Amino acid sequence: MKFTSLLFLLLVIKLHGQDTKIDREFYHAKYEPEKGIYHGAGQDKIGFKDYVDAVGHDKLPIIYMTYVNITAPVKKIETWGEDLKRVLDSLPNGIMPQIGLAFTGGKDTGAGLDNEVANGKYDAQLETFYMALLKLDRPSFTRIGYEFEGDWNGYSSESYKKVFIAISKAFKEKNIKSATVWCSGGGSADFIGLEKLMAYYPGDQYVDWWGIDIFSPEEFLNIELKNFYDAAHTQKKPVMIGESTPRYVGVLDSEISWNKWFKPYFKMLYDNPGIKASCYINWDWVYWSNKIGFQWHDWKDARIEKNPFVLEAYKTEMENPIFIHLNNQ
Repeated sequence: MKFTSLLFLLLVIKLHGQDTKIDREFYHAKYEPEKGIYHGAGQDKIGFKDYVDAVGHDKLPIIYMTYVNITAPVKKIETWGEDLKRVLDSLPNGIMPQIGLAFTGGKDTGAGLDNEVANGKYDAQLETFYMALLKLDRPSFTRIGYEFEGDWNGYSSESYKKVFIAISKAFKEKNIKSATVWCSGGGSADFIGLEKLMAYYPGDQYVDWWGIDIFSPEEFLNIELKNFYDAAHTQKKPVMIGESTPRYVGVLDSEISWNKWFKPYFKMLYDNPGIKASCYINWDWVYWSNKIGFQWHDWKDARIEKNPFVLEAYKTEMENPIFIHLNNQ
């Protein structure tokens, strides 16, 4: 009897612990899950496929990451929309794209074209983008001018807000199934603080979710990260981790990599009940830096399948019922 009672007690404790982790804040935002954290990955179709093969098809991410620049030629935006639809149609039904929408003129050179977009120069591109979303005809998330405060984008607060508001209004007027995400660059932009961040804020009526991107390990301990989560709660907005990857750490150092980045990352997710979506970039950053010409050469290899210890530990975390996969929503 004593042994049976002990087993029962341990089971109750375990289930109680799971329930505590599952419980999340719920703000009734567009496409916000009532409980749990949406599982997302990317940020290209090959990276997504390799990630799914590694983590397991029973834990298929419900969010698929993709990117488009509104200052690109109209034809390029059309092609992006067609390719995205083709990829999503080839995957199980129900996956939601998470779109990083930029309006820059260079590769992290600070050549922001937000003023030109606000003044109508790229209206044809915007209409093409809206049409692409209408053709997708599925729920999505759009991180409008993501990492808006980053000097590599070079946006001004006033024109950035004008563009965000215009896109948000267009989504509503055209009945486009996309939630708007106001996404900060966080530590990559040196955590400029809430007062400066809010200069870029377009207003609660135009923002469905707050977002922040997480890269280097020291970001987890920065008080401004907690301040961001607290402010999102005050504004009654769910938080999306729009991008995350173990920058400068990678996966190849096995348990060292895990303890330095992944362990505090998952702790951050569990400890902040306003986080309702998390997206992981499963990339070899050296390869992509060479391929597309960005300065990511020292970001290392973040592909979870490239280290057995990291992969198994990661898969174990993803078994936590807090994570919403396509098959358990």
